[in-house]
Amino acid sequence: MTIWEHRTVTVSYEGGDWRVNFGDGDALTGLQAVLDYYGSRGWELVTVQPQAWTAGSGQFGPWDVNRLLAVFKRVAANSPSGPR
Repeated sequence: MTIWEHRTVTVSYEGGDWRVNFGDGDALTGLQAVLDYYGSRGWELVTVQPQAWTAGSGQFGPWDVNRLLAVFKRVAANSPSGPR
């Protein structure tokens, strides 16, 4: 049986683009950069869900999504099938 590890990542809309801020002050800017960063480390995107909205006209009618929760998975190092 494959054992999975999971990671949740908050992606915020700041300054006109999607962004992930790390605790050390580094950041990823742009949704493609976020996906490429985690994908290059073996993480597979499972789902993206809106987490916060602001009022205004935009991508979803009178509301704009300004924070997403991305969920990733990858095979755990201790999985019998081993990491990819």
